[in-house]
Amino acid sequence: MTEPVITFFMIVTDRDMVIADYAVRSCAKVTTVPFKLVVYSNWVLAALRAKYFPRWRELPYVEIWESAEQTDDRKPVDRRLWGPFELCYPIWDRELKKLRATPYHATVDADFEILDGDFIPVMLQRLEENSRLIAMSTDYNPKINAYSDSYSGAEITLNERWHTHFCIYKREALECAVSHAYRAESQEGPLTKSAWDDAGYFQRALRLRGFELEVLDAKYRRSFVHYGAFGQNRHIDDSNVALYRRLRIMRRVGLGGFGDPLSRGAAFIVERVVFSRVDRHTYADGWAQRSG
Repeated sequence: MTEPVITFFMIVTDRDMVIADYAVRSCAKVTTVPFKLVVYSNWVLAALRAKYFPRWRELPYVEIWESAEQTDDRKPVDRRLWGPFELCYPIWDRELKKLRATPYHATVDADFEILDGDFIPVMLQRLEENSRLIAMSTDYNPKINAYSDSYSGAEITLNERWHTHFCIYKREALECAVSHAYRAESQEGPLTKSAWDDAGYFQRALRLRGFELEVLDAKYRRSFVHYGAFGQNRHIDDSNVALYRRLRIMRRVGLGGFGDPLSRGAAFIVERVVFSRVDRHTYADGWAQRSG
């Protein structure tokens, strides 16, 4: 068996398991690059682990990391968290450093589904060609001077970030000691806060060390779909996930995968009607409380 050249690292929680099942199985579409998928169980309920983990373990590329200490009766109760689970950044800070067996590793969201694995060898080739290129993501946001944060309700300056839902790093990035944590700094002017979303400040540190980061060419947009923020999912479950997924994929790729605007627009309208009450842009009630 060919040794993997890249390790995908996916954190799963209770709320995104329903879509993570598709994301995990979609990795089978990566056929030209030897890889391993590490699934990190972030305080997943025992019943959900029993439902999903055995069938994921049957996939030859899956390795599941779970802790015997994470029992249902010991779930986190600190209401400053976003839910009864650990935030992503301390997991990345702690666990990514263990992924030294492959020259590349990638953060992959539990709600990131691969529709065609063609974009991954393209990203790896770019990283191989440029010795200064340390990371590459499928998506990028430039600096937004005035950004309305739906979670906090505040307007802030949001600095650039190569998105973490699928971001490949060279092993050398593991040597950077800067945390992946969200960071906010005071600034002068009407917007008093300048912020870096999770991994944004870490990526800034890599650039300050002389490295480069890139984003995937937009022509590969129909090769994947990121459903978005399923860690705050309260409305998509076993009864409706199949329809929701079909509509979101149709919105992304169109009928037959050719991107025609008519079918994409129709899927958008149907989704708005059928799933009008879906909200993943706010925290679940009682969580993400400020201290003090």
